[in-house]
Amino acid sequence: MEWVRPLSGVALVVPFYHMVSEAHVPHVSNLYRFRTIAEFKADLEFFTRHFEPVTLQDIVDALDGNRSLPSSCFHLTFDDGFREMHDIVAPILQRAGIPATFFLATAFLDGGGLPHYNALSVLLDRVNLGAANRSGVLARLDSILPAATSRNATLRDRILSIGYGQRQLVQPLADALEIDLDEYVRERRPHLTTAEIATLVNLGFSIGSHSHDHPLYADLALSQQLAQTRASMQLLNAKFGASPKAFAFPHNDGGVKGEFFKTVFSESWLDVSFGTSGLVSHFHPRNIQRVSVEKTAAPVSRILARQFTRATYFRLRSTEQVAAP
Repeated sequence: MEWVRPLSGVALVVPFYHMVSEAHVPHVSNLYRFRTIAEFKADLEFFTRHFEPVTLQDIVDALDGNRSLPSSCFHLTFDDGFREMHDIVAPILQRAGIPATFFLATAFLDGGGLPHYNALSVLLDRVNLGAANRSGVLARLDSILPAATSRNATLRDRILSIGYGQRQLVQPLADALEIDLDEYVRERRPHLTTAEIATLVNLGFSIGSHSHDHPLYADLALSQQLAQTRASMQLLNAKFGASPKAFAFPHNDGGVKGEFFKTVFSESWLDVSFGTSGLVSHFHPRNIQRVSVEKTAAPVSRILARQFTRATYFRLRSTEQVAAP
């Protein structure tokens, strides 16, 4: 990483996480691997040894031309607004003196339910325990689930194939598996409460929008993209006076057209937005791409080495194209 980082031309690294826990988390564990507390602390030690931490306000000030960022800096971000951000992550960051931004899907705060993929993860927990093999259950699931995309599609694949646009299927599946999702939310409290978010803000952490109910923006019409963003930002501004005004795309920003960015920035809905494509540039200068450090047990040094190598490749290719006659 040390020799390829200068070649990449990348100054700011924005890692993103969703969950940090030692426990099995039914609404997340069946979707992706997340960092343990020990792994997260190791990540922080690496980041602080090699990069200078900056705040969300520092990033916005740099975008506004009011300051320059250090040549090697980082800003931590956390998506989805899970309760562990208050219980586990914030105390670790506070002790280390590291700033961070928590991006919140506002529909699910204060016990407002589960995003459909997290609900699917809860269903898969029951499937993994063999509940789907009971007499009659598999037949009921088969009648509800979409047709298999291939002859070899597993029950897990079919459940995870249910997208945001088919989220009405989640409740019938839960009924077939005899899962009370409302009870699950009451008992597990997956997401942050208003009081917990206020605590994070009072501790000096930043918050931002992660949409209202976590759709893939590429699947939405422009009017829906804007409505999701506006509703979420208005709620955060009303409750917490969120500043700077920041937004992180749920899933990714692929397929989102220039008109979206033109609207949210020209009308001052946002000061900055974030995607998930790694250390690459975006066509809009205020949309910053982030690096995932989840879904793998690899140390963050290896993850970033690959990212800096990739960024260097694209930078050199761009230079060659400009120099070509």
